[in-house]
Amino acid sequence: MALLASKAHTQNDTRRWVVDYGAWLDNTATISTITVTSSSTTCTVAAPVPTVLGSEVIFFLKGGVLGETLVITLAITDSFGNVKTDTISFYVVAP
Repeated sequence: MALLASKAHTQNDTRRWVVDYGAWLDNTATISTITVTSSSTTCTVAAPVPTVLGSEVIFFLKGGVLGETLVITLAITDSFGNVKTDTISFYVVAP
């Protein structure tokens, strides 16, 4: 499991995030499944559900309590059956 980044998320905001897996995927592979989960109960992965657009995974993060730290876990499976699990660390900041 790799930590991709540490990012700030604004308290009570809903923000769109994009992770590009183009460099990881084999030439002809596509993303078959994606699961995005949050370690927090106050800052959650929001609707619409995570989607795949080419080699990019798009998800929305919503909510959060000031000063909170959370981890988003992304688990993808490609069309060859390869599985990759990554994390992004977020900290919640004031608006």
